[in-house]
Amino acid sequence: MSYLVNGQEITVNFPVDSISVNKTSIAFTDSQGKNKQTFSKRIEALNFMKWLISSNK
Repeated sequence: MSYLVNGQEITVNFPVDSISVNKTSIAFTDSQGKNKQTFSKRIEALNFMKWLISSNK
């Protein structure tokens, strides 16, 4: 599945095993391994985290 923010596509291979948040960065482990995404604004990072949680069913 993909998430689009500011014209950038982030691909996530569900299921997601873990999520870690640090200001504007989100680190997560999906079926392909560890990934880290850094956003320009904290609200963008939080929205991505919410999407990860809601889509991980």
